[in-house]
Amino acid sequence: MRVLVVTAVPAEADAVLAGLDRGHGAGTPVRELPLPGYLLRRHGSGTAEECVPAEDGVPPAAGPAPAAGAPHAVDVLSAGVGPAAAAAGTASALTAAALTGQPYGLVVSAGIGGGFPGTAPLGSVVVADAIVAADLGARTPDGFLPVDRLGFGRSVHPPPPDTARRTAETLAGAGLTVALAPVLTVSTVTGDETRAAELAARHPGAGAEAMEGFGVAEAAAAHGLPVLEIRTVSNPVGPRDRAAWRIPEALTALTDTFAVLTRPGPATAFRAGPSSGPGDGDGGHRGTSGNAPAAGTAETAVTADRSGAAGKEQPMNGTEPTARTSRDGRTDGAAETAEATPGARRPTAAAAPTAAASEHGTPGGRPLRIAYSPCPNDTFVFHAWSHGLVPGAPAVDVTFADIDITNGLAEFTAAGSREAGERDGAGTDTGSGSDPRLGPLLDHDILKVSYAVLPWILDAYALLPCGGALGRGCGPLVLTAAPGRAADLRGKRVAVPSERSTAYLLFRLWAAAEVPDGVGEIVVLPFHEIMPAVRDGAVDAGLVIHEARFTYRDYGLHCLADMGEHWENTTGLPIPLGAIVAKRSLGDRRLRELADAVRTSVRMAWDDPEASRPYVLEHAQEMDPAVADQHIGLYVNEFTADLGEAGYAAVRGLLTRAAAEGLVPPLGPHALAFPGA
Repeated sequence: MRVLVVTAVPAEADAVLAGLDRGHGAGTPVRELPLPGYLLRRHGSGTAEECVPAEDGVPPAAGPAPAAGAPHAVDVLSAGVGPAAAAAGTASALTAAALTGQPYGLVVSAGIGGGFPGTAPLGSVVVADAIVAADLGARTPDGFLPVDRLGFGRSVHPPPPDTARRTAETLAGAGLTVALAPVLTVSTVTGDETRAAELAARHPGAGAEAMEGFGVAEAAAAHGLPVLEIRTVSNPVGPRDRAAWRIPEALTALTDTFAVLTRPGPATAFRAGPSSGPGDGDGGHRGTSGNAPAAGTAETAVTADRSGAAGKEQPMNGTEPTARTSRDGRTDGAAETAEATPGARRPTAAAAPTAAASEHGTPGGRPLRIAYSPCPNDTFVFHAWSHGLVPGAPAVDVTFADIDITNGLAEFTAAGSREAGERDGAGTDTGSGSDPRLGPLLDHDILKVSYAVLPWILDAYALLPCGGALGRGCGPLVLTAAPGRAADLRGKRVAVPSERSTAYLLFRLWAAAEVPDGVGEIVVLPFHEIMPAVRDGAVDAGLVIHEARFTYRDYGLHCLADMGEHWENTTGLPIPLGAIVAKRSLGDRRLRELADAVRTSVRMAWDDPEASRPYVLEHAQEMDPAVADQHIGLYVNEFTADLGEAGYAAVRGLLTRAAAEGLVPPLGPHALAFPGA
């Protein structure tokens, strides 16, 4: 049997594939399958025949039945964020498979999501006993009416009950904390207590909230196929508290989940038993058409102590971290990959393998893993390297994620490194640079991060002397809906893109000098949401970065203050924004090779700027080519090619001042030194 696993973003797909690899045995080949407009990957070949076209409309003959315990063939699709994208992507994959004469036998919606407190704690797993379209319907004076009550279709798809139950029991038996409960599909992620309470009241015992399950189930039902939904919990459903988000842990739990479901043992939805079939154990159930009631509206929890939980819990300060990702791997802002929230160019931290360079990236033969933002300056800088155009440079696989995500990944890795060293009684571990439980999904060798996060990560990562963003006249702006003065922000609500960023450090240093008694509430929002929030009065002011510097007037907003201008006037130094770091565990020689690769990639971009243009515009949040050019011109400069004395002075100056204000830990005297420099 072939199984199709559908995720919203490539980051979730990578987590699933990592689990399949662990369950089947490391080294199982993964290859991309042709499906225009989507990223569809096959893990191994399982027991299914290759997907070959039918001849004269006659499907190929079925092969022998799989042996007991044999793994099913599993394809993993990144379909996009939200129920519509999920339905379209799933339908495309199912139709393509059916036309080849090798249809799927089971569809699984998988990813991370919000958990309802009391049912699904952070890091736990929710197996759906009902897939519910929670906001598909109409609001009336008497309350919400689901679409089936209006006489249009259905609002619930029940997964095969025995399969869902066995899946939950298998996971619980492996030590995971599991709830067998309804999973709600929403088009708008819950962000306040009122909405959370309303959903909980309408759907008693609900386990999780996500954005794709019902869309996947609709497509599966159209093909007469059974469907499951599996979610790992990254955040509580309720008020948006980014400090409580645990996206890396949830992705690691997703990997753990699929490793358990595919490892040798009793039959599961992913491994054949003595009589395997799409509806094995469920009376041959196929399809979920009709207005079937939810299978178990109250929670049936199957719990056990969660062993091997992923890493030390580290606030991602933003992740979306926030990484939202579109089908082509573009991510941005602080996207709720936690809830797979849609974004202007979506997070999520999407892992999209690029063309390999001329040699293996690591001694083990795998490409180096690099994560940088989809902003024009980063795609311009890394175009040549990521496309294998830099002679002799190590091969790289690219993850697109905004700096909130990469900051969180770097902190998470560094914390795991310190914990490993403490467990070994040897202080900080600089050998691996990461917690071994992270797996390949989160284990990046090279990251674009904020300079503000360096004090927390420099024991595990080295600052490369090139590739980053420093400059003059390029600082963050504080915007308001009407002209005003700095003092007007006293006690007011200010939206920021992250609390672990250079922009926020510059804002704090400015506010300490210019706003009597300080601002009021700090609200963390994905940066593409900040200007609309200021315009609409949801916040009193917003701290903006990136190309918003060029577009804020389009929103009718006013620049209250320029953080970069304040910094330059008070220090005379350039503004340090984004840095490139690489794992110290790679060794001094490899670190120097990486720096050379970055410098060469920058020079190649300058020598032929048109070569990178399609790549830049494909991933730019602001698609106007003129704005992208302004962005590159502002942020890619002499400091990108080499930090130099002035660049290092700017970084030391920022972090020293921030440490004096108690905003960051103090740096050691040689923390910024590059090996061999």
